[in-house]
Order: sequence, then structure tokens, then C-alpha cells
Amino acid sequence: MKMKNLFVLIKLFVICCWAIPKPMESVENYNVMIVHGAYGSDHGFSADSLLIEAYRDSFSLENGATLGRYNNTNRITNWVSRRIFEEPGWEKDIDYVHNSYVYNWRSFSNPANTSLNNAYELGDRKWNAAEYGISKFGKRRALLEESQEVKASYIMGLDTLHGQTALEMMRKNPDLYRQLASRYILIGHSMGGVVSREYVQGDFYNGDVDKIITLDSPHEGTGAFAVLNPNGEGSSQILL
Repeated sequence: MKMKNLFVLIKLFVICCWAIPKPMESVENYNVMIVHGAYGSDHGFSADSLLIEAYRDSFSLENGATLGRYNNTNRITNWVSRRIFEEPGWEKDIDYVHNSYVYNWRSFSNPANTSLNNAYELGDRKWNAAEYGISKFGKRRALLEESQEVKASYIMGLDTLHGQTALEMMRKNPDLYRQLASRYILIGHSMGGVVSREYVQGDFYNGDVDKIITLDSPHEGTGAFAVLNPNGEGSSQILL
């Protein structure tokens, strides 16, 4: 009889464990990326071989626009970090860049370009590869890689390395590198959702995205960028 009661208790315990809702996988295992929508070309940033790396940059490279600013309460970046991840309200944007689960520090270099080209800038590690020893956009890297490097920290003797140098050192040590989030959750608004999809469907995809959330994204195309047809009559739809 005791064995029967024990079996019933174990069965109830298992059922209760499965019935209780499980939290989402720990966000500590992910870099969460906010991928913005189409923006005017005046809010992008131009090619400049002197641009510094993301970790040391205190400006969002978008000519004064509020895109991606963490301390602006009207932006989705602030809403996701405060309401979803319950992060503290740091006063400086640069603090968020280093400590937040969310990363969205800059716009694309050419927001008016196609979503496919922007997808290369999102995830292609060779996006800013040097030609003749010079990188077109200085020390900037693909956005996914930047979201890793801004959080990388490596102790060497009495010094603590940060940014790209720390990331390169950690990559040489598998035990250390595994402690740094290397998987991604992409939250794309409008064109940003299309860009995220273009990345995971592209031949340059690194297999590093586990979830994509798109908000109001025109996956079937949009007439917002209508152009005259070859005969000069009417307009035709351009697929992003």
C-alpha cells in the first residue's frame, strides 16, 4: 500500500512540474537585437575609415536622431529594456550599451538601401572587411558582432581588456567564450523585420539566431517606395 501511495505522489509531482508554466530560456544566453525600420539617408552614417569601435563609441552614429537611444522613453529600445527585462534606468546611453541585454546602438550605414544589403550589415562578419589594408567604416563591425564585443571583458594580468581586443582573446579560450552570449533574438520593426528574415535566409547566415519577432513588417512588399514603371505610367511595387 505504501508503494502505491509513493507511486501516486511521484506521479502527482511530475504532473505538477509539467503543468507549471516555464519561463523563457535565460536571456543571459542571448544577445537581444532591436533592428530598426527604414530611415532617411540623412540619419545613416557615411563611410569613414577613422570610425572607432562600438565599445568606445559614445554616439549612436545617426546625426542626432533618437533612433536606438536607451534613455528616451518614447523609443522601443527603452520600452523593451525597462518593461520586458526590468533593467534599471541608467542615465547614460553608453552604460546601456555595455550592460543591457538589448543592443541597438546605431543605424545602418545606408538606411535607404535594400533590405538585403542591410542584412549583410546586420550579420555578415565580412561586411566591413579591409581592402588594401583599409576598412571602409573604420573599426565598425556587423551589428550582431558588435552586440557581443560591447559586452566582452578579458582580464590579462593587472589589466582588463574590453571591446574587440577582449572578444578576440576570448575566442581563443573556449571556456571563456562560452560564458559570453553568442546566440541572438532579433526584434525587427517594419523593414527591420524584413532585414532579419533576409539574414537568416541568406547564404551568409551563421546559424546564430534562435528567435525573430517582427512588428508591422511588409514581408510581401510595400508600395511605400513606388516608382514609375518603364513606360512612365503609374507605379510599381518594390519588394524590400
